[in-house]
Amino acid sequence: MYCDTCGSLIKEGQSFCANCGAPVQAIPQVVPQAAPQPVQQPAPAPQAAPQPAPVAYQQPQPVVQQPQPVATQPVPQPVPQPALANTKAGPRRACFVIGLITCILLIVLNVPALAIGATMIIVGPFALMLGASNSEDIFLTGLLVCIGSFLLVDMAIISIVFNGISSKITAKRPASKCRKFRMAAAVMVLIDSLITVAPVIGLNVMMSDAEFFYGIFAVVLIMAIVYFVLAIITNSKEKKLASAMS
Repeated sequence: MYCDTCGSLIKEGQSFCANCGAPVQAIPQVVPQAAPQPVQQPAPAPQAAPQPAPVAYQQPQPVVQQPQPVATQPVPQPVPQPALANTKAGPRRACFVIGLITCILLIVLNVPALAIGATMIIVGPFALMLGASNSEDIFLTGLLVCIGSFLLVDMAIISIVFNGISSKITAKRPASKCRKFRMAAAVMVLIDSLITVAPVIGLNVMMSDAEFFYGIFAVVLIMAIVYFVLAIITNSKEKKLASAMS
């Protein structure tokens, strides 16, 4: 501490200044006060973190895969042929009927010759046993007549079958195949009718008053020619109709 008058140092406990004798004013002891401690605020209680709302568990739905349409090649459908499929339409019906009648008449003409030929085959050996001079000729003639008549009857029967096949057009039997059967039947009937003249002549030689066979033969020949022409016309019309519809 220092003197207020002369500024000399005053030792602690002196009442007067040693230099100038001025009384020393007592300096109040300042008791340092403790700095106020900040009031500790109670720590806030930790707040619980908000829990998310429970989500209701949903059963997973099975995923159903819809079948994808498979791309397929379109199957070509047969072109409807109403005019061709009708077995009673146009000249095809007339062609079928005339061909059928012609074949039946051919069978009627050739069956008697076949029967006579078979008889000659049977009679020939007996004539040979009896010592007839012409027994071998009878046998050979009967054999030739029998074979020829049998072939002519078979041709007529085959023509009937082909004519029936050609009269109905189906998916398994197209019009082109029916046309081939029709034409084959017409050609066979025409050839059959031309060859049938031989049995007819033989029948008139061996039988008396058998001129009616010539009349039947003339009718058969005319019908065979008509059948052949109708087959050509029917096939031509069917080809034009098929090409127009395609």
